[in-house]
Amino acid sequence: MKKTLSSIAAAALVMTSLASMGAAHAEDSSVHINAKPTRHYMTPGDFAEFKNTYELTNGQMLQFTQNGNHFYTQLDNGERVRIFASSPTEFVTEAGTRIKFTDEGDTVGLSNFEKLPMAAKLPANTIMMARR
Repeated sequence: MKKTLSSIAAAALVMTSLASMGAAHAEDSSVHINAKPTRHYMTPGDFAEFKNTYELTNGQMLQFTQNGNHFYTQLDNGERVRIFASSPTEFVTEAGTRIKFTDEGDTVGLSNFEKLPMAAKLPANTIMMARR
């Protein structure tokens, strides 16, 4: 009987601890999602309309090139960075720079520009625009 009561008391203590932990975590309303960007298959022919050099609003030059089925961007004479198609007109780098072409490839917008190598020291989430 004594053993049964101590088992019940221990179980009650564990249940109380779990309940209080749940309540403490319930107050934390932040949500963390580690999702990879959606990938879109693009042929080298599809990429042809984007292969060009664009002058950005800050005066830097941004070039888009390809090597086989791999697509790249390069800022000025900096490191060439691989980009991945996420839609027929949008690309993303592994570092998180997002590139969107509009006006049939004549205009390009970049978000998180500061994540490109050779980017000017800019605050997070910087947006840059260019026209060819």
